[in-house]
Amino acid sequence: MKQDVRYLPVQKALQAVLATVAFPCAVNAELLTGEDRCLIFSQNSSLPFGAASIVKIPLLVCVAQLVELGELAWNRPVCLTVPAPHGTGLLEHLDNARPWSVQDLCVMMMGVSDNMACNQLIEEIGMERLNAILRGLGYQVATIRRRMMDRETLVRGVDNTVTAEEIAEMLAQIHMHRLISNAMSERILGYLRMNQLRDLVAWPLPGSAVLAGKTGGMPGSLLDAELITVSDGLTYSLCVFASGFERAARAKGVIAEVSEIVYAAVSGGKNSNLG
Repeated sequence: MKQDVRYLPVQKALQAVLATVAFPCAVNAELLTGEDRCLIFSQNSSLPFGAASIVKIPLLVCVAQLVELGELAWNRPVCLTVPAPHGTGLLEHLDNARPWSVQDLCVMMMGVSDNMACNQLIEEIGMERLNAILRGLGYQVATIRRRMMDRETLVRGVDNTVTAEEIAEMLAQIHMHRLISNAMSERILGYLRMNQLRDLVAWPLPGSAVLAGKTGGMPGSLLDAELITVSDGLTYSLCVFASGFERAARAKGVIAEVSEIVYAAVSGGKNSNLG
């Protein structure tokens, strides 16, 4: 991927921000124009992180791949059989006596980060099949090993994993309509636009910015992966993953500062914090 020298000041500014961080933090930012990808900044992009709700992006990609292969259908009815996992979502409070479609579960999972919808899709497909699909699509680190809110498994050191690099690759292929197929890329993009939990990368951005992505978090971990379109139509991806911190406010501040710097550089804004 080509590196644009115009973004050297951005790289220096982001390096300065991350130099103040004592906990693991990964950042990957790319400008996406037509068929081209331009790397704005990358640090620790290949470092594996516990996925939290970011795992719902590769899970959604797997669902789309199965629909493309004819093994699943968006209107397929699914009975809710998994226990209520609590955490984010609404499905556990709604009617679980009737079946919900795969489409319904994807809307809930991506719109309000519904953990029960996520777990039901994992149950429906199976972790072995999900991970085989991810490997078939070329993703080597993104792995689904546990259900959402399964703390017993997490305590044993078994977790879902992602890297900023692979999630950025997914976002780029979705944006360019190259992931699985043109129609499936557009469908996945539609789900990403439904996300209503926008308190990290989106926090410092103006209302004119259009986002499509997913946030994730658990104690000591915050992640965000977004496609961001600025007012003149330019689109960039930004993945910021942080873990191992004691105070969430500190991590949120770093994510917001990184987001503001990248947005200002892409949009041509004056408040770019570039000195």
